[in-house]
Amino acid sequence: MRTVGELLKAARGEQKISLAEASRATKIHQRFLQALEANDFTALPSPTSARGFLKNYAEYLGLASMSVLAAYRRDFGRQEPLQADLPDHRPFAWQPKMTLAVVLGSFFLALAGYLGYQYFSLAKPPSLAIQAPQDKQKIVEEKVEVLGQSDADAAVTVNGQPVFVTGEGEFRYKVELFSGENKIVVESQSRLGKKSQLEITVFHP
Repeated sequence: MRTVGELLKAARGEQKISLAEASRATKIHQRFLQALEANDFTALPSPTSARGFLKNYAEYLGLASMSVLAAYRRDFGRQEPLQADLPDHRPFAWQPKMTLAVVLGSFFLALAGYLGYQYFSLAKPPSLAIQAPQDKQKIVEEKVEVLGQSDADAAVTVNGQPVFVTGEGEFRYKVELFSGENKIVVESQSRLGKKSQLEITVFHP
């Protein structure tokens, strides 16, 4: 019983067709045609290429391609790994565990973002601004009211004296003035101990 390579070579010889002519007609490289006729299928790119070349070459030589392929499978099909070159076309299917993973991942990402924001918010010094009086301002009254703004949860002192801070972060405190130069020191401290400090000078006759 002839092998597939012998069948091809005999058919080409009977028709007196050279390998070069067959290569031009089939668009199959001459060395691949030689491999087919020599039953050297390991020289071909893949089992799929081997079957395609066999079909085209057999039809060119006037042989029944199905018979040639059957002979190939009979003699050499067991050498091919099962479905070695078949791509996996299984459709992607969303699994319930993927939903759980996405939900948990989103939750932990959001939690990490929130905790990070809270940490950096608490780790930085509180905001602090003195709205009145102005630095270097001359005050004729015996007392001056210090108005300012800080974080709502900060502890504020004016010249060392604790000051009430509203829910909007506003504070006010009256300071008694002495003749000449008066320094007003305002300090704001966060819950983590971070401090901000401002100092202004006012003059009283």
